[in-house]
Amino acid sequence: MKLYYGLSAFLALLFACQSPGQRQPAAGQQDDSTGASATPPAPSVYYKRLKGALAGQPVTMHLIRTGPAAFDAWYAYDKQGIPIQLFHNVTDSTQLSFTEYTTPDEDNTFKGILSANDTYKGTWAGKNRSYDFELREDTTGAVLFQVFTSADSVRLLPTHPKSPLGLAVCSMVWPVGGADGPSLALIKKALTPLGAPEEPEKIVRQPIDTFLRDYKAVRDDVDTSELNKGTGASWNWDAQTETRVVWNTWPLLVLEHADYSFTGGAHGNYGSNYTVLDLARQKVLQVSDVFKPGSGPALGAALEKAFRKKYAVPAKDPLNKRYLFEPHIQPNNNFYITDKGAVFNYMPYEIAAYAVGQITLFVPFEEVKNYVNEAYLK
Repeated sequence: MKLYYGLSAFLALLFACQSPGQRQPAAGQQDDSTGASATPPAPSVYYKRLKGALAGQPVTMHLIRTGPAAFDAWYAYDKQGIPIQLFHNVTDSTQLSFTEYTTPDEDNTFKGILSANDTYKGTWAGKNRSYDFELREDTTGAVLFQVFTSADSVRLLPTHPKSPLGLAVCSMVWPVGGADGPSLALIKKALTPLGAPEEPEKIVRQPIDTFLRDYKAVRDDVDTSELNKGTGASWNWDAQTETRVVWNTWPLLVLEHADYSFTGGAHGNYGSNYTVLDLARQKVLQVSDVFKPGSGPALGAALEKAFRKKYAVPAKDPLNKRYLFEPHIQPNNNFYITDKGAVFNYMPYEIAAYAVGQITLFVPFEEVKNYVNEAYLK
């Protein structure tokens, strides 16, 4: 399953900030913190919107660098308006390489070189086909962002020579230009947790401090005999929080808020929430802003059609036979729109088993145009 590959890059970043002596606490050491908190200076972290052509079609990519070897990206064919998530292949040290997160049986890849003049050039490869691409930075009609990152860790048992480690990393984008004052204020408000100051340096620390505080609270639950035998790996907890740009073409801005955490057990938990802003109308959009009353059944039918196509489910097979918990899919509030349609996102366990993964379904406005408010139909 394709999860948060960027975490390994953050691990590299974290430990690069530590001396060898910090990685393994000495006997009797009392300080539980590794002392590693990193916010790389510009231009080592950044957001860039790139435009160019792929297979003769115009495309737009949103590229974020959150550390020396940590990248995230989304891209879309402009005429289709369907965002596709890209995962950084951290094991490829010779070029900037991404794998598309599309369907379970596809492994489409971008492989190329990101040059100093903000040009990403290389080859896209899919099943029995490949195309050259060349993308250049283009900020026309785009909000400009600065990237903030932080990482920290603590030893669960400071005096134990085999103490487990808790690691938390966070990155986020913060608007710095490309739009008027009210629009920038709206974006900042959407990025700021309730009750927190609009200060990105503090916002990026909040989930880290919360996670590590909760981690230290379970110290008394640890069976040190497991650690002595080398069987205490489940106490090595980690968490990753990221805010990424999915769509950034005036007047629509879409932000992904992605979370991953491992707190013991068989596997970690993850999921993404989305925020879509209409900067022209100065609103964070809800489903009711985009779709007319009574649109639920039509959206449900379109979501079922999208699911069957994406996962190659035969029309005669009930969705709850092998795939979903229920026979039908209902629209939820975890959605966003582009200029061509709406995307609904379902986290693991929400409508299907964990093994199915996060389910993201695109509904073209053309299929449900009678139920779309005219403001969002072109």
